[in-house]
Amino acid sequence: MITRTVLVKLIDEWSTDAGRAAVAAHSQEALSAIPGVVSAEAGVPADDAARASWDVIFLVHFASMDDVEPYRVHPLHTSFLTDYLNPKAEIKKAWNWDSSK
Repeated sequence: MITRTVLVKLIDEWSTDAGRAAVAAHSQEALSAIPGVVSAEAGVPADDAARASWDVIFLVHFASMDDVEPYRVHPLHTSFLTDYLNPKAEIKKAWNWDSSK
């Protein structure tokens, strides 16, 4: 199982409790619908230390690394980034983790 972990710092306008919750909810639904995704989760900071650095986390699960690149370039994903997330995000960082090893 591959987990793509994405941390997002939102622009000030969206960096509120309501903004974080809205982005997390919409993103979880949008990312779950992309082919190759086994499941997707989104969360908001649980404490002040996390909130000081990041606003939203996405955990997107794939069966294998072979599924990640098609996901990254899929029109649903690129549209999600271009039309929804990028206008709201100041910083995005992503890493892939393998839990099958």
